[in-house]
Amino acid sequence: MLKKKRIVFPEGDDPRVMDAASRLCTEELALPIIMGKPSQRLAGCVEVGTPADHPKLKDYARFLQEKRRSRGMTLLEAEKTALNPLVFAGLMVASGDADGFVGGAATTTADTFRAAHMTIGMRTDIKTASGVMIVCTHARQCGASGVLAMADPALMIDPSASQLADIAIATADTTRAVIGVEPAVALLSFSTKGSARHPFAEKVKEARRIVEARRPDIHVDGELQADAALVESVGRSKAPGSTVAGKANTLIFPDVGSANIGVKLVERLGGAVCTGPLFQGFNKPANDLSRGCLAEDIYRLGILTALQADR
Repeated sequence: MLKKKRIVFPEGDDPRVMDAASRLCTEELALPIIMGKPSQRLAGCVEVGTPADHPKLKDYARFLQEKRRSRGMTLLEAEKTALNPLVFAGLMVASGDADGFVGGAATTTADTFRAAHMTIGMRTDIKTASGVMIVCTHARQCGASGVLAMADPALMIDPSASQLADIAIATADTTRAVIGVEPAVALLSFSTKGSARHPFAEKVKEARRIVEARRPDIHVDGELQADAALVESVGRSKAPGSTVAGKANTLIFPDVGSANIGVKLVERLGGAVCTGPLFQGFNKPANDLSRGCLAEDIYRLGILTALQADR
């Protein structure tokens, strides 16, 4: 990173957030902006208090009203909405006063997502919001020395082929930004290259065709079974000639159920360290925590948010 990225933590009075922010400052990995009323001074961090006390509240409210004018939002409604810490954090990012935000330590994923969608908005080339987990496994022969991006375990329940293509494109960009390698994207299925015929497999193949047409710079293949995507010998056998089979570092699951189950299996049975979900498709980074998160989880997500912002 050329300079420390300004990452807003709207739940800054949470002790876990305070611990993570202090560590990010000490290690000079980001410049945390702390909202709320922390119980102690955090050296090196920027403390901005509550939205109600912030000198730019009315400016942000006008900014929000303008963004939501087509939906009939009044200035009074915008001022009330901007008092929500998650919304206020999103407005700081959207207006350029911060580079990203990390929320959800004390709120639901839906609340964090709504705040980001309302304030930051979607990329022009992506219509589908999604989530991705960055998974660090002990299987160093797989992915990027054991590191994989796995999507979407959080948001899109049953994506269409075009939505799956959006998820694949956004996740490829995340792989570049966060893992720092060229993405090799595997669209996963129970079938490899026509080994089974079913509409579920056809959806995955159609998603691959869409990605190839929209983003020819991305190495993508599918449909691939997980072993064909990850294990070089299996990839050569099941998908000869593929540039992705056996080398995948970016795994796109066909629906949220399989992705969520897959992430939790590698975490609980395989001892992988899973960070996220990182939201994808927004104009600027906004990411969500589990309410059961530890300070270490917040610290890691802060780093990944800074990496997203840096790219």
